[in-house]
Amino acid sequence: MASSALNSLALMLVLAGLTLLVLSLLLTHRLRRHSLRLQTLLQIGAKNLAPLAIASEAWPILAKAGWQQLLVTGDWFGSPVHTELGAAAGARAAAKRHQLMLFDINSETDVHLTLQLTHREGQGERWLLAEQLARVLALLIETSLRTRTEALSAALAERARLSLYVQHDMRNMAQWVNWVGTDLGACGTDPELLHLARRLQKNAPLAQERAQRLISALGQRPVDDAPGLVDLGQVVTKAAHLAGLEVEVLGSAHAWIAKSLLARALDNLFSNLAPNWRGAPQAKPALRLRLLPASSGVKATAEIQLLSPLPPEAEQIAPEKLFEPFASGRPGGLGLGLYQARQSLREAGGDLQASLSAVGISFALHMPAEAP
Repeated sequence: MASSALNSLALMLVLAGLTLLVLSLLLTHRLRRHSLRLQTLLQIGAKNLAPLAIASEAWPILAKAGWQQLLVTGDWFGSPVHTELGAAAGARAAAKRHQLMLFDINSETDVHLTLQLTHREGQGERWLLAEQLARVLALLIETSLRTRTEALSAALAERARLSLYVQHDMRNMAQWVNWVGTDLGACGTDPELLHLARRLQKNAPLAQERAQRLISALGQRPVDDAPGLVDLGQVVTKAAHLAGLEVEVLGSAHAWIAKSLLARALDNLFSNLAPNWRGAPQAKPALRLRLLPASSGVKATAEIQLLSPLPPEAEQIAPEKLFEPFASGRPGGLGLGLYQARQSLREAGGDLQASLSAVGISFALHMPAEAP
C-alpha cells in the first residue's frame, strides 16, 4: 500500500516536472517570438515613415501577436482620418472575449488621432506581451509626429525670422529712397545738385547690392556668404552714406564676419539712428574703431563705438526696451531695427550693447577679430 502510494507520488512529481518543463519551453518560445516582433517593430521606427504609414507597416506584426483590429481615426492637419486594419466589426462581436486599448495622440491644434486596438484575449501572458507591442506602436507614431511637428515649427519660426528681416530691409530701402527724394528736392542750385549726384553715384553700388539682397530674399533665395576678413572703416563709411550720413571714422580695425550679417546690422542701426543725426546736422557722427586683443582665454574682438543724439521721444524709451522687438520709441517705427542689428551680430558670434545717458545713446558693436 505504501509502495503504491510512493509510486503514485513519484509519477505525479514526474508529470509535474514535465509540465513545468513544457510550460517553460513554451514561455521561452513565446518570449523569443515576442523579442523578434519587438525588434521588427522598432526597426519600423527607424525607417522615418510618416506617422500614418507606421500603423499599416506595423499591422502584420500586431496581428501575429493576437490583435484582431487596429482602427486609426481623427483629424490630420484639417483632413479626416479613418484607417481600419484587421477583422471587421462582425468578426469581433463573434469572439467570446476581447480586450480594447485606446491611445490619444495629439499635436497642439493640427493633429488629433485616436488608436483603438482589439485583442482576442484580455488576460494571461499573451495579452501582456501583446499589450507591450501596442504601447510601442503608439509611442512610435507619437515620436514620428513630434519629430515632424517640431521640424514644422522650426521651419515656420525660421521663415518668420526671415520675414521680419525682409520687412525691415524693405523699410530701410524705402527710407533711403525717401531721404534721396528729400535731399533732391532741397537742392536749389546746380552745384548742390551736382554734389548730390556725385554722392548718389558713390552710393549706387552699395544700394544696388542691398536691392539685390532684398530681391533674392523676396524670391526665397536668401543671400548667404562665408565669414571673411572685413575692413570695418570702409564698411561703416559706405553703410552710413547709404543712410544719407557723412561720418568721421576714428581708428581702424578688421573683423572676421560674414558681409551679409554685418551689412544687415549696420543698415538697421544707421537707418534707425539716421533721423536723430539728420535732425541735428551740426552733430556729425563719429565712430571709433579699435581692436581688443585676446586675453585670459577671450579671443580678440573688433569694436565699433558711436554716440547718437537723443530723439525727441527719448523720455518714452526705457533702457531695457532698447532691444525689445516691436517696442519703438518713434512714431511709425517697427521696433525691429536695433533688435535685428543685435541678432545679426550675435549670429556672427558678436554682440551689440547700448546705454542711455543725458547726452544720447551709446552703442558698442563687437565682432570676432580673427577666424575661429
